Amino acid sequence: MNIVKPTIDSLSEYYKSYFDYVPETEMMKALIEQKELTEVYLKSIPVEKESFRYADEKWMLKEVVGHLCDTERILSYRALRFSRNDSTELSAFSENDYVPNSNHAQINLEALIAEKSAIRNSTIMLFKNMNNKMIDRTGNANKISVSVQSILFFIIAHERHHLKVIKEKYI
Repeated sequence: MNIVKPTIDSLSEYYKSYFDYVPETEMMKALIEQKELTEVYLKSIPVEKESFRYADEKWMLKEVVGHLCDTERILSYRALRFSRNDSTELSAFSENDYVPNSNHAQINLEALIAEKSAIRNSTIMLFKNMNNKMIDRTGNANKISVSVQSILFFIIAHERHHLKVIKEKYI
């Protein structure tokens, strides 16, 4: 199934700020290719960098990877609910609450990479098995209407954003 990139006008204000992170128009291809590129990159990070923080109040590098896991799970769950025409409004989540209450700081990066890979495989299968009607459906999360298509876009864009931060501030 070919899922095209949403137009910038169809995105929420928050998602619009990530628009340039995804130049591709074919979202499934980008999602699948990103899995391999991210794994290769994260596996190249030296062990001594796993617990590095670029500032006292910032997350460890492996906490950033854990945040990517948590966020993709939550976004995929939203896509599942909305694609199944579930009209229940979903609440917001705060990464600033999730990360300190996770165990990511105690897990080695290799294990987090494996977890992230499993999550991405699940995300790929979820979206691969949707039809156009499901992709076009919308729901409400954090009091904002969002389409399943735009959630897929944001999964890709969010990861690219954080990999850029890792490259610029952690490595």
